[in-house]
Amino acid sequence: MTYESSTGAGRSTGKTAAVAILVVIAVLALVAGAIYFAEPAKSLPSVMGAITTGSRATEHRDLRGWVSIVVAVVLLVAAWFTARMKGSAQR
Repeated sequence: MTYESSTGAGRSTGKTAAVAILVVIAVLALVAGAIYFAEPAKSLPSVMGAITTGSRATEHRDLRGWVSIVVAVVLLVAAWFTARMKGSAQR
């Protein structure tokens, strides 16, 4: 016998957790993209690749911003497909 826990809508808790994790990471990617567009390279946190000296220190990191936004969109689409996916056939 196997027991599967599920939420009220018939989705498994594993699927719900996966969707939640994908959405949280997507939101973090969107925030990172906004920071890359809004702040010059010298003002970024060191984790995000701050440049403290040189001519590029006053520039914005547009390419990283666009990549962050694309990653966020891909993750949101993956979360949507995961939420819509039906469970495997029961035996």
